[in-house]
Amino acid sequence: MATAVQAMFGRISGRYDLLNRVLSARQDVAWRRQAVSRLRPHGRVLDLACGTFDLGLEALAQGRAGVVHGCDFCLPMLHAGAAKRSGRPITASVGDALHLPFADASFDAALVAYGWRNFPDPAAAAVELHRVVRPGGQVLILEFFKPERWWPRIFHGTFGRYVIPTVGGLLSGDRSAYTYLNASTAKFLSVAEADTVLRASGFTATVWMPFFGGVSHGVIAERGGVIAGPGGGGGA
Repeated sequence: MATAVQAMFGRISGRYDLLNRVLSARQDVAWRRQAVSRLRPHGRVLDLACGTFDLGLEALAQGRAGVVHGCDFCLPMLHAGAAKRSGRPITASVGDALHLPFADASFDAALVAYGWRNFPDPAAAAVELHRVVRPGGQVLILEFFKPERWWPRIFHGTFGRYVIPTVGGLLSGDRSAYTYLNASTAKFLSVAEADTVLRASGFTATVWMPFFGGVSHGVIAERGGVIAGPGGGGGA
């Protein structure tokens, strides 16, 4: 499954930014800006599932990051965003979110924009984030969580099910990639389940931010004081 998702993102990488802006009516830009503004300033920041570096660039623009390292499992995505990071303090590498190629406590903070849902094991990915972020650091995650309230359910059941695949397919030439968005959201964690996973990994969820009436959410979680082990435990 991970290989199929990786290939899918590779196919749409060239039009990824355009589709994000069109399908969200540029709300994705506002959501990133609002979420990043709630972070404390940090030095070295990991942008995991970085895609074309939008979230890392926003953190730099707002002074919430001194330097950013972008990590993604899809090399074509990194290539698609290369021009955007040129001349900026951003490095990049290909990596697996479940086995990050970084030492413990390597980063002051970590960012994940709409990538957690794509990881084969979200709980294991949370443990890895806990491991590579220093005690006292922060993790910012933006995501489409499984809808539970009436408005997000209506949105994902109509716009997400019909409009996004149609428009996304026309502009990208790959309808299946935009059918995947809604299908993966329906199978993902709810907000309450995500909060439980983060806490079990050693994080304390400090700020939940609903966007567009809860269609999307951001969460900023504080990294506890003990490095989590393979089982996902950690200190508060």
